[in-house]
Amino acid sequence: MDIKSLKYFLTVVQEGTITRAAKKLCIAQPPLSRQIRLLEEELGVTLFLRGKKKIQLTEEGRFLKQQAEEIIELMEKTREQMGRLGGGVHGLVSVAAVESFGIGLLSEMVETFHREYPQVHFQIWCGNSDEVRDKLERGLADVGIVRAPVYMEQCEQIFLRSEPWVAAMSRRHPLAAEEGDEVRLEQLGGETLMIPVRASLQEEINHWFNEIAQDREILCYYNSSASMLPLVERGMGIAICPGAARYFAGGEGIIYKTIVKPRKESRLYMVRRRYQMLPQAAGAFWDFAGRKFCGVGDLL
Repeated sequence: MDIKSLKYFLTVVQEGTITRAAKKLCIAQPPLSRQIRLLEEELGVTLFLRGKKKIQLTEEGRFLKQQAEEIIELMEKTREQMGRLGGGVHGLVSVAAVESFGIGLLSEMVETFHREYPQVHFQIWCGNSDEVRDKLERGLADVGIVRAPVYMEQCEQIFLRSEPWVAAMSRRHPLAAEEGDEVRLEQLGGETLMIPVRASLQEEINHWFNEIAQDREILCYYNSSASMLPLVERGMGIAICPGAARYFAGGEGIIYKTIVKPRKESRLYMVRRRYQMLPQAAGAFWDFAGRKFCGVGDLL
């Protein structure tokens, strides 16, 4: 029994079938089936009950699952500590982050971490939360920063912060002339809107208007604040976006007002693949973020 066989076993548990697990691991199905059989023979137990559609864990399988998770977690922590004792942390951390987060807290995280670990360097990629999840699942990023809601059942999560949803509008828009930096949700009913392209966020925003029985007119769906803000500045409509969007370049001609009554919040999480053995530098960054930035507060 070795770490590779335990990771294969846990992947089969997560995916529910040998076929899906093999695809996840990027290996053929027969070698994976053979690895599981060898593990069962070595331990002298049956780990799975093979069904037509989905396998189920036996009592011995459930016990091994618990032990395997603890073994892999302990190995990761041991590897990280040994790395620090053996001459300092160094290497490359690959981070995939939601676009509107990259200019805000991520820059602070990288700066603070780099002061403590100057031999660590970063590769940063930005996209929406679904794209970040895809990067993680394909092993193209060590850690990700996502915006809820997003399906991340197979990932560990660290809550970072919440931020308000805002309405971005042209300075020429009548709502921009009103006093204060807030706008009531009902005031956006009937306005021409731009909303994020991600399906889960579309559903969330549509639910807001359904709750107050207000219609909405959607001009476009965007996946990049950089592509949406010029349309806002031209007066084409009002964009509903996370509060961090205000830190993008794009315009003296744009006003941001926090959506209230009810106030709407967006939650940000740092995530990693469960059971993944992170490289030394990425493991150090994950632990550092958990200590220093977990639940750092609202972005107002």
